[in-house]
Amino acid sequence: MPVTGIGEKVIAQVCIIVRDVEQMMARYVEIFGFDIPEVQTTFLHDHTKAVYFGEPTDARAKLVCFQTGGIQFELLQPLDPPSSWMDFLVQHGEGIHHIAFQVTDTDATANSFVDCGYVVTQQGLFTGQSGMYTYFDTDKDLGVVVELLQHFNGNPVFTAQPFDDKRGIGSDWVCQVGIIVSDIEKTSRRLVEVLGLPPPAFQTTPGYAQVETTYKGQPSEATAKLAFFSVGQLQIELIEPDEKPSVWRDFLEQKGEGAQHIAIRVADTKRATDHFAKYGINVAQQGLYGDRSGMYTYMDSQDQLGTTIELLENFGKIKPK
Repeated sequence: MPVTGIGEKVIAQVCIIVRDVEQMMARYVEIFGFDIPEVQTTFLHDHTKAVYFGEPTDARAKLVCFQTGGIQFELLQPLDPPSSWMDFLVQHGEGIHHIAFQVTDTDATANSFVDCGYVVTQQGLFTGQSGMYTYFDTDKDLGVVVELLQHFNGNPVFTAQPFDDKRGIGSDWVCQVGIIVSDIEKTSRRLVEVLGLPPPAFQTTPGYAQVETTYKGQPSEATAKLAFFSVGQLQIELIEPDEKPSVWRDFLEQKGEGAQHIAIRVADTKRATDHFAKYGINVAQQGLYGDRSGMYTYMDSQDQLGTTIELLENFGKIKPK
């Protein structure tokens, strides 16, 4: 039985855990052209009533939120143990920590997650006590932590001003979270069971002759099995890599299953990659879609931006061979 209370199953937020939020924020502002957000620091237990695996915790975090289209894009720096945030940083380093759904009744929705076999790892009030957050250990079989967000005075609709395409890479449209898995059928079944999403169609990326994949600048025959789930502005992509060298295989071997990238829709890949190159961020892997109707590009951005950034460009027509 799927969980209840997450409405239309629209992801409202994606979060990256970082070591230094001010430094990372400055990079996102400079490289992407985002507006400068306000840095917030969460308060101690006496204000937020935060609990970690059911026990009170004074763990705090510093965070900033960018509005990108219809979602919040959050950067979060853990300050104290014990917390779900610090656990992630210690175990995985910087990277994508969670995706969040807005709810109107945290208790009822949390109970339905518990009924599905999950544990509440951390829960607390917002710093201003205007709402609450709840994390679950869904990363054990969904590949990413799920967070519930409830605003007591009504959940906001996240909207951003139209983005000036002359800034940054020309776009702020975060459209996908990519999760690397070792068994795509198993993880897909669990996403369907837990979130009530429609079963996906599976596809396998073709070899070099069809999609012209390059890895670290060299032609590559690496392939992957893919599945896609629509969750509002964002898309969840599951990726099961083959054994050949690729950014997918690198992630699985180095970090295990987990959220590997965020994707941004762009109109001009070359313009975007040239812009990244100014900051020492180069192309790690690139290839055409299986039907040659577009191009994906993974940037080697983990060290500078806390995660891999993927660029997705749809062509106006199918690219001829």
